Amino acid sequence: MPLPEPPTTDELTPAEAEALAEYDDWRWHVEGKFPKDQPAEQGYVHIGVFVTWLLDFGFVDSDWVARTGAEQVASAVAERRGTPGSLRDVTGGRLVGEMLTPEGKAFTGAYYAPEYGYARDWRKVFGRRADRYDVPDTWETYDRIAPLLDQRHEAWVAASQPELMPLPGLPAMLLRFFRPKGH
Repeated sequence: MPLPEPPTTDELTPAEAEALAEYDDWRWHVEGKFPKDQPAEQGYVHIGVFVTWLLDFGFVDSDWVARTGAEQVASAVAERRGTPGSLRDVTGGRLVGEMLTPEGKAFTGAYYAPEYGYARDWRKVFGRRADRYDVPDTWETYDRIAPLLDQRHEAWVAASQPELMPLPGLPAMLLRFFRPKGH
């Protein structure tokens, strides 16, 4: 008897589609134009820092942690005995919806969109080093960006948890890209 075809995204409930959301994967960063002078692990630093912040905020689903056997690593990172990058192997180098609590998914979906919130903030805090994947996997890195992540989360909550995070300066940036020539 042949196996049934997997469901299309049209056949998934909103909760199932949200659980399958893939926000980032370190492999996306290390393939292609990744700097040859950087070790591949550097492609996960920004993801690991964000996952660590999610862990600190209680937005990583405890059932996922138990199901994947990530307790020891998550505990070590939470107690700062491991760096944010040490989460790479237990997460498969990915940031996906199934790892997160409902609020964690909602905030990540609103803020983490490529080239939008988190990526812009990462570049804002770390400058050219961010584009070169030259930000170290350290607690100093985490401590530099965590207050901004706290602010973004507070703003998101204050804005009634919109599906897309309202960010200061975004309308002006969009106008630069979409303004008709000659205006």
